[in-house]
Amino acid sequence: FALPALGRALSVSPAVLFRGLDGATTRTPAAWWTATAVGTGLVALLLVASVPDPLFGLGFLAVTLVLMTLLEGVVRLLRDGAHRLVEGPQFAGRFTLRLALANLYRPGSSLRPTLLSLGTALTLLVASALVVGTLLRTIDETIPERAPALVFYDIPARDLARFRELLAESPSLERADLAPLVLGRLAAVNGEPLRASPDPERRLEARDEHKLSYRENNYDQVIVTRGAWWPEDYRGSPRVAFEDREADQIGLEVGDRLTFTILGETLEAELAAIYAQRNFQARFWLEGIFSDGVLDPFVTRYVGAAFLDDDDALAAQARIAAAMPNVVTVRTAELLAEARALLGKASAALAVIAAISLLASLLVLVSVVASSRARQVYDAVLLHTLGTRPGVIRRALLWEYALLALLAGAFSLAGGGTIAGALLRLRLELDTEVTWWLGIAVALAVSLASLGLGARWLLAQLRLEPARLLRGAG
Repeated sequence: FALPALGRALSVSPAVLFRGLDGATTRTPAAWWTATAVGTGLVALLLVASVPDPLFGLGFLAVTLVLMTLLEGVVRLLRDGAHRLVEGPQFAGRFTLRLALANLYRPGSSLRPTLLSLGTALTLLVASALVVGTLLRTIDETIPERAPALVFYDIPARDLARFRELLAESPSLERADLAPLVLGRLAAVNGEPLRASPDPERRLEARDEHKLSYRENNYDQVIVTRGAWWPEDYRGSPRVAFEDREADQIGLEVGDRLTFTILGETLEAELAAIYAQRNFQARFWLEGIFSDGVLDPFVTRYVGAAFLDDDDALAAQARIAAAMPNVVTVRTAELLAEARALLGKASAALAVIAAISLLASLLVLVSVVASSRARQVYDAVLLHTLGTRPGVIRRALLWEYALLALLAGAFSLAGGGTIAGALLRLRLELDTEVTWWLGIAVALAVSLASLGLGARWLLAQLRLEPARLLRGAG
């Protein structure tokens, strides 16, 4: 923001300053615009190079550019709208409001720098608050309602009956989902071996080991996006459903013939469906789900999940560990506690970033208030000299700053909500509602507090002394 203004100021010679700026050219030189563009480009390159994911850095720059463009458009619309309202009959006889609206579009107005500085910083703060608040609510409310209390891995097939008996001793057991887990590799697609494919993604896929299982009432809560499940009583030729990320990576389509290698043997199946994981609801992240009976010759272990109370979960975990120490048990409560701790650290880091951005914005805002103080004091003294009561002038200034606070808060809520919603749904693939009340509270509180302090400082500096105006005119 400062470089173009500095270039415009330095383009005026001292001799012109002594004679007065009336009619003087104060355009920013082309060299200053070039320096601004080069500096901005270098900062953008350093940002993209410093983040782990360059695509994320480019996305941040794109969002910032869109925000600045939108803010510039909002400023122009607000100026034009305020000018029309002042000249229209809607506010006839309402001198205080007309004066407040006029302060938004007159020369030297603080509308543009306030929205550009405070609006961008507040948008970042609101987006961070919405993302962190929604994730915390998901961990505290949504996941405990849907997640099992215990998740099990590596249950030997020969000990499955004994495992069921141990689990059934829990008084609060509501449901137990147990399914076989088989590890295998995708070897060929439609007869084409992946290891000999010219596509590097397919060659890499041939070395990847996939977790395979049965549908079992869809215990992992996957969602079919292409194709369809086979009937529950299906007993025909082998069919398989494949995870969408793995399928899209190598270009699979419904109807393809897939060849798997499992324990040194070959298994061929028709691709009947492609499904998507539900992230927070997923427990085992299966890459392939086969029709019933196909994997029976290869089943050596099971995985499972149990829904019961936390107290019983702890007792069941100890009981199973004592009788079957080879079974891995994971208690959801422990995972949620670790997730809360990690999210707390992440939220603290986001808060620091947002606070630094907001502090920089407030510094710009302070300079705006300080630079506009002389004009506003001059206008206030002039209006007072012409007969305007001091209370009317103070109320007009309060209305002006209240309008700026509401505009900055509304824009930051809309922009921050859009960014947070995109991050939650597209990046985190979280299908929960955004915690809007938190964004509204942050936007209003910060905008009203920051601009309220500016208005308070300005009113404290306001001294309606006509003699000061006469001395300035002399």
